[in-house]
Amino acid sequence: MQTTVPTSQRVRALITQATEFKQTSDNCSGQSESWSELNFDKFAQMFVDECVSVIEQHCLRVDPRSINCQSLKVALRAHFGTQ
Repeated sequence: MQTTVPTSQRVRALITQATEFKQTSDNCSGQSESWSELNFDKFAQMFVDECVSVIEQHCLRVDPRSINCQSLKVALRAHFGTQ
């Protein structure tokens, strides 16, 4: 995946997990073709699940009075290495 901003290792791992390998075979010629595709639905679900998990863990570790939008942003950015 080519981007102008470095992608964190965690995001790369999710992309790898959501990549499906496909193959077709032509029975007449005996040739086959293989390729990989990113399953966007699977990636999106895994990414959201990961975010929810980070938020849940953050809420368990810190004083509930200090949880706000900014603290959640910091926790998510730290987890995904995008600070």
